[in-house]
Amino acid sequence: MNGVVEDAAAQPAIRIGWLRFNGHLLRQHRRHLLTLVVPWLLLLLLGLPLLWNELERVAREPVLRARDSVREETVQILTRNLDLLRHDVVFLADLPPELISSDTRPDSVAARLFLSFSRSSINYEQVRWIDEHGDERLRVDNRDGHAELAPPEQLQNRADAAYFSEAVGLPAGSVYFSELDLSTEHGVIEQPLQPTLRVVSPVLDQGNRRGVVVLNYRAQRLLDRLRQLGSRQGVKLYLVNNDGYWIVGPRAEDEWNWQLGNGEHRLAVSQPGLWQAMQVRKNGHWVGEGGDWSWIDLNSAEVLNSREGALVDTHRFGLRVLVEVPDAAIGTLGWRWKLLVAVLAFAIIGLAGFLILRLMRSMETEALRRSELERVNGALIEAGRDMQAMQVELARVERLSSLGLMVAGVAHEMNTPLGGASLALSTAQSSLGELLRRLDTGLRRSDLDRFLADSREALAIAQAETTRAAGVVQRFKQVAMDRTTLQKRRFDLAEAILDADVRLRRWDPHQPVQLVLDLPEGLWMDSYPGPLGQVISNLLGNTLDHAFPDGRAGRISIALAADGPAWVVLRFSDNGKGIARDDLPRILEPFFTTGRHRGNTGLGLHISHQIVTEVLGGRMQVESVSANEAEGVGSGTCFTLHLPCRGPDAGPG
Repeated sequence: MNGVVEDAAAQPAIRIGWLRFNGHLLRQHRRHLLTLVVPWLLLLLLGLPLLWNELERVAREPVLRARDSVREETVQILTRNLDLLRHDVVFLADLPPELISSDTRPDSVAARLFLSFSRSSINYEQVRWIDEHGDERLRVDNRDGHAELAPPEQLQNRADAAYFSEAVGLPAGSVYFSELDLSTEHGVIEQPLQPTLRVVSPVLDQGNRRGVVVLNYRAQRLLDRLRQLGSRQGVKLYLVNNDGYWIVGPRAEDEWNWQLGNGEHRLAVSQPGLWQAMQVRKNGHWVGEGGDWSWIDLNSAEVLNSREGALVDTHRFGLRVLVEVPDAAIGTLGWRWKLLVAVLAFAIIGLAGFLILRLMRSMETEALRRSELERVNGALIEAGRDMQAMQVELARVERLSSLGLMVAGVAHEMNTPLGGASLALSTAQSSLGELLRRLDTGLRRSDLDRFLADSREALAIAQAETTRAAGVVQRFKQVAMDRTTLQKRRFDLAEAILDADVRLRRWDPHQPVQLVLDLPEGLWMDSYPGPLGQVISNLLGNTLDHAFPDGRAGRISIALAADGPAWVVLRFSDNGKGIARDDLPRILEPFFTTGRHRGNTGLGLHISHQIVTEVLGGRMQVESVSANEAEGVGSGTCFTLHLPCRGPDAGPG
């Protein structure tokens, strides 16, 4: 239970330590984190809004094209219909004046002409001729597809009507378009509502005014067609008059309210900003709360003007086409793309967060590993220092040991000849003392002859032993060869090897040991040919002494090869009896020899090794298998010398 309590108490400390470590890690790698995080933030803060706006533009573009297309098509439909109306009214107004004014009875030519025209054009509710005083002289009413001539008692005076008073004074061939409104009869709005446009043209007889021709155009079918056009394209199509009242409005109750009595239902009240813009420009676009609007004023459309150059009066007409694209329509079209962008944004944020988290964990792991590596590296450096100190100490001990062995070897080698010389001199001294005593007692010739013989033998022994000791000293001096006394020059390695020992050029082919040379020319060296020759001579002598005892037959091979542009390899091998495994590690030591009973000093291979490593700057390797290690068949010994083509410069060895 106490362990659980201690663990619970330790967890907040561990968590606080981890937070402190992460805080230190964040501060340490702040620049690295900023380098990785800032591009993601810039991508999110700049790229996503741009992408969002671009998607909105792409989503709006087809709807806006549809809006402009509906507007232009509406203008074309209206202008085509108005053009037909203009031609029809001009046609009737251009009839011979006497045909209209002479007789207006039901069976007259004028009456039959008006009836025929009305029956062929079912969109005209009324076709009238009003004389110059405002009295209806002829009127054809077209009700439910049946055209009939109005009796005289139903004809009315229209002198106070704006379409008469404003059109009667126009020049010949002119056309007047009235305001599009609801048809009234005797001051009462007809039911059901009948949207009507009056098209008027003056009638003149040789300059004398004979009234006007009036066509009452039923506009309901045209308005229904325009509504359907907007619905098919996914936009809302409206028509408003000069005062901002709805002719085709958002709702049925919004339409014709300047006649129906509700003046608040108009564009100027519901969209004052749009209406103000429409007063400034005849056509354009406006974006406001709730939607995107486009409009055109038909009064400014050039297509309403007569192609024949006749005057067209539209100041009363005042019709404006208005197309709305609601925000909801654009939002419906773009929500899929926006959802995709939102998902993409969240995915990028999630990925960025995941990568940052992984980065922080990686940095944490890296910091821990770096700390561990620094600790281990410090331990390794300390161990290296200890090892280096140990190596220095071992080298010192080895030098002392080598020095001791060398001193012991020198002492051993010098002890025998010096002991022999000392014994011979002691014998000679004893013989001299005996001779002196005999002189006192009487010297015989035999005593003198014996003394001379003993002295001669003793002196010969002393001289031989002294010479032997001098040879040992001379060989010992070669161990510490000084490069400053040597000559460095450029030479062909093959020639230098052949010059190393006279036997190499004059080998006796009849002796049991055969010599095989593989010395290609052209391997040039800039080194010390003298010491190199001594090495070859020592190896040759050592091989002849040890590899082929008792006159055994065999083979000695010397081969050269290049080892890259700066090194050569010299292999000196034999197929003799080889070197015992226990002796192989010691053969390069000074004074080690297995032929001491034959007078060998054990310095030949040591001197050769010293020359190769310290004078020539190379290295020597020895491989050998003795006879007793391979079932009685030896494979011989191979000395491999790796030598630089350019030897070390003269200086202390």
